[in-house]
Amino acid sequence: MKKIFSELKGFVVFSPQLLAKYLEENHLQGTNILKYFVENEHGDEITQSGIAIPIIGVEEDYYAFRVSVNDEKILNDDEVEVESRGWIFQTANNEVKIVGIGYLKDITSINDENCITFSLENGWYSLKILGGNKNGERLFELNMQKQDMPPAFSGDVTTEYYYG
Repeated sequence: MKKIFSELKGFVVFSPQLLAKYLEENHLQGTNILKYFVENEHGDEITQSGIAIPIIGVEEDYYAFRVSVNDEKILNDDEVEVESRGWIFQTANNEVKIVGIGYLKDITSINDENCITFSLENGWYSLKILGGNKNGERLFELNMQKQDMPPAFSGDVTTEYYYG
């Protein structure tokens, strides 16, 4: 299972096509898009619109990611060490990407070596983020619950994901 490093102690889960569209529509120039997440309201808007979800407060290490849909489970209840609910996600182009958040300082540096890509049916999802250990490996499970329309956002961006 492929693992990626928690650059700047975090990750971002995003829909590449929707993020590019948001940046273009809002005339956000340049390759450093991390500044838009931390310096103004665009970060909140991108997150609450389900385009990009930050996973921050992560111990620096390599982590595996898996996507589960609806009732699927990757981590058993006794393997879950941290859980965060209330997130929303939308995808276009049947794709979800995860990358260390530090790579948002220069989005041209994102490549197949430093990110993980999953196929996911287009549409809206409510997202539950689970972190834990599975077979001795640090793992984040992104549980996507398919929705017919945009779900209400109630994710806590201050959640920290430090775990053993």
